[in-house]
Amino acid sequence: MRKHTLVAIGITLAATAALAACVSERAPGSDAPTGTAANAVANASQGAKVYTECAGCHGMTGQGTPDGQVPAIAGQHASVITKQLRDYREGERWDARMESIMQEHRFNDDAQIANVAAYLAGIRMPPAGGGPGGETEIRAHGERVYAQSCAACHGPRAEGSDAQVMPRLAGQQYMYLRRQLHDVVDGRRPNIAPDHIALLAPLDVDDIDGLAEYLSEIAL
Repeated sequence: MRKHTLVAIGITLAATAALAACVSERAPGSDAPTGTAANAVANASQGAKVYTECAGCHGMTGQGTPDGQVPAIAGQHASVITKQLRDYREGERWDARMESIMQEHRFNDDAQIANVAAYLAGIRMPPAGGGPGGETEIRAHGERVYAQSCAACHGPRAEGSDAQVMPRLAGQQYMYLRRQLHDVVDGRRPNIAPDHIALLAPLDVDDIDGLAEYLSEIAL
């Protein structure tokens, strides 16, 4: 398999909107300060009302978009969504549209964040797919890469963990997964731990394509 390092290809994809991360965060189980959204009592019914402000981009069912500009967020762990919204609000994750939403104080209330996170976590998320499909060799390669490099933290079925603030990757949009993996290695995700960046750095284009194909098709 022909290898091309990510540094060599110089990918310059711009980071765009996302409520929830699809690669692991600064550290599993990162604790939020007392009084933040992570400690707020969640009300999923109220979260459904808040989500109406998000559906214009993320879709009525939280399915995201196949072009990778907006992730699927239905079924993502509440702790992960909470952390990502906090990171946008505090300038620890970059995205023009999400930062604008935070600056407009649509989520200045920690309870709002907790509520919308609880609502989204309760929505069933079917596989988003979006990859080329039928590429059994690429998918099989991605499955091997996942088992070797990702499964220990994200789980054997890429299910993630709410308790450990570990994102669910299963069923995510193919193009979004590809873009986020490139963004991490190229330094466009400042809320990712250096050791995680170092783990992903050796991956080449074939590895990333395979991972995205494999993960996007997993059903939980």
